[in-house]
Amino acid sequence: MSADPHGSAPPKLMIYEAANHPLLGRVPRASKRVLDVGCGTGAFGKEIKNEMDCEVVGITYSEAEAALARSYLDEVVVCDLNNFEPDGMAPFDCIVCSHVLEHLVQPEKLLKRLLSLMSSEGTLLVGLPNVLFWHQRWEFVRGRFKYSDGGLMDRTHYRFFDWAEAQELLTNSGYDVVEAVADGGFPLSRFLLQAGRLLDRASLKVYPGLFGFQFIFVCRPASK
Repeated sequence: MSADPHGSAPPKLMIYEAANHPLLGRVPRASKRVLDVGCGTGAFGKEIKNEMDCEVVGITYSEAEAALARSYLDEVVVCDLNNFEPDGMAPFDCIVCSHVLEHLVQPEKLLKRLLSLMSSEGTLLVGLPNVLFWHQRWEFVRGRFKYSDGGLMDRTHYRFFDWAEAQELLTNSGYDVVEAVADGGFPLSRFLLQAGRLLDRASLKVYPGLFGFQFIFVCRPASK
């Protein structure tokens, strides 16, 4: 995510327009109310509404993003996610946090507050960038720790996660992780056709923290 959702003014206007398709495919088809936390311009919610008959509510820190997102979503809330208060919001069947938690000072705080917004059978979907993706590791080995305007080293990231730390964040915040996968691939595998796809699947399964550009988690409220 290239926009800073917690309220501090970025050095220039950043608009988030992406739809995270690995998360999109995991939105439960029976969902009637979906909350997109860090909705950007509403691209993710727009695709959900194209595929499903449901209500989508978005949250963003940016008035500019909200103005665009309201064209697609049923409701858009503008707020600082570091101080988000869910009072008065009805329960959601699915809550999506796609590349937003790393932008927060205390993501645990938000995750715990989102628990109160989940229906009894609710699902939390989380996408987090992997700071130890193989290409970024190579940059570190070369002695390069350089921020950028997007990607793994986005200058608006406050927190960085690897495979273990990402899951620990979720379990410590009151969730059970029911599915954890890495999204990425083996270097240059795209040139190997079918063999490359098999190599991708094998490498992501065995070494998710090395070959995954992002982590995808499906969560439920922790069992009592």
